[in-house]
Amino acid sequence: MLAFTAGYHKYFAHNSFKIRFNVLKYIFAIVGSSCGLGSIRWWAALHRAHHRFTEDTERDPYSIKRGFLYSHYGWLLRKPKVTKFYTDFLEQEFPLNKGGQEQQKLGSEEKGDGSSIRNEVVGLNADFDQDNEFAAEEDICQEEYNESLKSLLAWQQRTYVFWFVITTLLIPVLVTRFVCHDSVMHGLLYPGILRMFLCQQSLLSTESVCHLKHIQVTIPTQPFNDKNSSQNCQNPLVSLLTYGQSYQNYHHEFPHDYRCDNGFLTYDPTKWFLWTLEKMGVVYELCRTPDNLVVHLNLQQRQRIINRTKSQLNWGTPISKLPLISPKDFKNIIASSANKDRIYIVIQNIIHDITPFMDQHPGGVQLLKASHGKDATTAFYGGVYGHSTAAVNLLATMRIGILNNGNDEEVWKRVVTEEGEVAEASESRNGQAQYHTAEAA
Repeated sequence: MLAFTAGYHKYFAHNSFKIRFNVLKYIFAIVGSSCGLGSIRWWAALHRAHHRFTEDTERDPYSIKRGFLYSHYGWLLRKPKVTKFYTDFLEQEFPLNKGGQEQQKLGSEEKGDGSSIRNEVVGLNADFDQDNEFAAEEDICQEEYNESLKSLLAWQQRTYVFWFVITTLLIPVLVTRFVCHDSVMHGLLYPGILRMFLCQQSLLSTESVCHLKHIQVTIPTQPFNDKNSSQNCQNPLVSLLTYGQSYQNYHHEFPHDYRCDNGFLTYDPTKWFLWTLEKMGVVYELCRTPDNLVVHLNLQQRQRIINRTKSQLNWGTPISKLPLISPKDFKNIIASSANKDRIYIVIQNIIHDITPFMDQHPGGVQLLKASHGKDATTAFYGGVYGHSTAAVNLLATMRIGILNNGNDEEVWKRVVTEEGEVAEASESRNGQAQYHTAEAA
């Protein structure tokens, strides 16, 4: 499991750390093949496609939108519809020869079908491809990648079946027969096939169970982004099931992080394994997302939820959309026989029709009638009784206009206070670049 989660996943797919001794890369490649989920090049490329196209039903290789069974195991058994896309993506992410890569790139440009996929994990993020300076740096990183890993990936892809047989069948049988003095069949079944099957279920659950919102037993949350299906599963049993990889909402926002969550006590064997290797000097430059960035994103997500909830509530007519009513017109409204049973009061130059609330007012109807047609600002804010925030919110739902008496400074201060933040947030969203992860931003 550690060879797969630390090697296949964190090192080869997400480049979360660097390895000082090449022998560890080969250990990851050989032992990781015992999980039976394919070669590094194949699995890591599909995993990157999953991160890149999480909400794309066709291009996400194990999209939860195609059903729980498909995202869990079906994608391994059923050939995808967009085979050419995955072939191109595989060559783009893990090219085995430079000439082939250039030929593929030229072919994609000639076809103009959008099948050329930019590498967003190795090197720099794809969102910066248009910048020449960043593009040059990406070429350097890609060249370094080709030199250091190309031969290893090609070797492991060629010999994958051999190492799968050795690690999944031969070694378990030999250990069971000559060390444990048990039968060959038991060695083949239990530490061999059954172990592989259980490892697969644990690894595959991160892409199915941890992307399904409707299974409430997982206690799903999305503290960083709710625009995709990834979930942080708070149920400790799910964390055990997935070998500590259940915090998928965090992982999808910070895929480069070697941890599944920034919490110190979070169950994550892979984190502690890599931390130990770092202390031993075997690996270095473990990627750790700054806590400040994590808090930023968490606060932004909370604010989005608050704004979404606020939009569903009645906050009254925004002040900026209220009609201007002159003092003369206001007097005519009060004097009109059609409004003789209504009560209008002015608070901070805003005219309120409080008729619907007059029978529920704790101070009684007479107190409200005494303020009919008058400025009750002082009385409302403590002269008679200091009203609560709930009362202020209720009063806002009764606005009907702005008293245009030439003293509108207080009115526009309230406009800025109540509506300025919303407008600013809207402008920020309209001008904001679109990124696929928080790290990209």
